[in-house]
Amino acid sequence: MSTDRLARPVNHWPSYWRSYWRSYWRSYWRSYCRGHCRGRGHCRGHWRGLSLALPLLVFAQVGCFARGEQGDVCNTRLDCRGELHCYRGRCSLPDLCRATPSCAKRGVCTAWGHECIVADDRDCLYSDLCAERGLCRAVNAACAATADHDCAVSANCRELGACKAEGGQCATGGRAAARCGEACDTFGRCTIGYAGSCTVGSDRDCSAALVCRRDGKCGRSEGLPGVATDVASTDVFCAATQDAGCEASESCKTLGFCKALRGQCVASSDGWCAASAGCRSRAACSLVGDHCEPVGADCRNRLECKDKGQCTGVAGGCKAVSSAECEASRQCRMDGACTARNGVCVTAFDEDCIPTAGCLTAGACSVAQGRCAVLTRSDCEMSVPCRREGRCSPRQGRCVVQSNRDCAGTTVCDEQGRCRAVSAVAERLAHWHAGQLSLPASGLALPEDATGSVCGIRFHSDCRRSRACAVEKRCRAWLGRCLTREDWRRLRLDAQDADFTADPL
Repeated sequence: MSTDRLARPVNHWPSYWRSYWRSYWRSYWRSYCRGHCRGRGHCRGHWRGLSLALPLLVFAQVGCFARGEQGDVCNTRLDCRGELHCYRGRCSLPDLCRATPSCAKRGVCTAWGHECIVADDRDCLYSDLCAERGLCRAVNAACAATADHDCAVSANCRELGACKAEGGQCATGGRAAARCGEACDTFGRCTIGYAGSCTVGSDRDCSAALVCRRDGKCGRSEGLPGVATDVASTDVFCAATQDAGCEASESCKTLGFCKALRGQCVASSDGWCAASAGCRSRAACSLVGDHCEPVGADCRNRLECKDKGQCTGVAGGCKAVSSAECEASRQCRMDGACTARNGVCVTAFDEDCIPTAGCLTAGACSVAQGRCAVLTRSDCEMSVPCRREGRCSPRQGRCVVQSNRDCAGTTVCDEQGRCRAVSAVAERLAHWHAGQLSLPASGLALPEDATGSVCGIRFHSDCRRSRACAVEKRCRAWLGRCLTREDWRRLRLDAQDADFTADPL
């Protein structure tokens, strides 16, 4: 063994890997030296020093060392773990900041370590700073205004006239058409003042604004006492300075505010109130102070007083303040709304329902859930259909015929002999047969969709106790009618000839 081999440092690699890498890199550098260093002599022995150093470089490139967490220093994406990206020398999560409210408000949408910052124009374009103030470009990690067209589409341009980019902000000026936008159209602030804000420059600005057409504020005013300004930063605004402006405004036509007083349009006479739309819609026909309200006869002359009992002016409207007003209304007679509560007429007691037309015609004589309804047999017995047609039993909110008791003593029983409860389907079939035989009408109107039971005729005894038998001698029952003896015999003979073996009833 040679002396130089013994002087080498001890190699702790396993013999297998030591032999493998030594043979690999020996053959590699031999071929390299033969190709590039042939004849020069300076490549001799280089492969021996690199045979152990280069494998370490290979292991580092394939990820043998630990990667950085969020916020750690990095050079490339390979230095960061998992989904982290290397952004400006820090491992960061790309979408960490885009779901935060600060991204939508201030444009801080890009993660830089543990912080959210403004990285590029995209962060600013989708923020409120761009839509409201025109700050749509990223400059020094902040959103700023660098172009006039960004300011021109912002809300401040439309409302305040800030349409020109200057010093990173949107300043007043720029497009002449934009001027002060909505502030000009609505409040007459159409002139750029010394401070760069929109203000009222002349009466002409006010006369073209909405406040002139709507409220009669058609003149320029400076700090009138007792009148609030439209803009807190200035005491120049549009006000009602002439009666002509108030008389031509919408508030005069609708509310009766037709006179200029202390910068406002107010009501000044009963005539203006009576001519306004408020008099026709809510009876505000009388002058009370400086506005129109319903008082006295204003409500009593209206249709709501006759129909709903709302006959007294209270708090700017017509209300029902007493049960006497409700009892005199049409709604009380028809629906039972005869008790005054909270300014309106309501149905509160059974006594309210008894005098109504619904109780007389349908038996709705009791209160249920604030309205008149059919609840008991006594409700049906108070109705005309019970005394006339036998509909005296309550069922599912209606009065119907259920038994012979309902038909006994009724008008159709005393007059026509209809004293028994029969099926409506059988009665309709009898009507059809009677029509085929050209018999006289029965006098009972039966709807096509009638169901359940109705009062009808089944036996001769039903006819014999009726007025038809006592007066007209119609004492025989046939096909739901009372006939004379001669007609009854003739029909029976005809039925026998036609092989009718039984009375259909």
